[in-house]
Amino acid sequence: MKKVVVAGVILLVILTAGILESVFVDKLFDALDDRLYALEDAIHKEDDGANEQIKQLTSWWEKRRNVLELFTYSPDVRAFSVALAEAEGSLECDDYQNALSKVQSLIVMSSNIHRILDFNIEDIV
Repeated sequence: MKKVVVAGVILLVILTAGILESVFVDKLFDALDDRLYALEDAIHKEDDGANEQIKQLTSWWEKRRNVLELFTYSPDVRAFSVALAEAEGSLECDDYQNALSKVQSLIVMSSNIHRILDFNIEDIV
């Protein structure tokens, strides 16, 4: 009987951790997408504030990336940081067209990484 209880507790802990991870990933990528779309709008307008906006986004992402890498690994997460730095460099050079293309790539990468890290029925089947 004790073995059944211990197995039940372990199963409950695993399920809870999985649910919390899924909620964290969903909230993280929803916030990231909001920030990326706001940055895209600023770049379209060639707003001078876009440079500061991408610096804040980079800082925000790096903090969350470190937390994300505590419980999951994806080379795409690190590649996202590189692409973000490339977009930041383009904005520092006032190359709005290149920055826009990089941000649009970041939006696609964000969607792909979210789908990879999130729980999907395809993962089971």
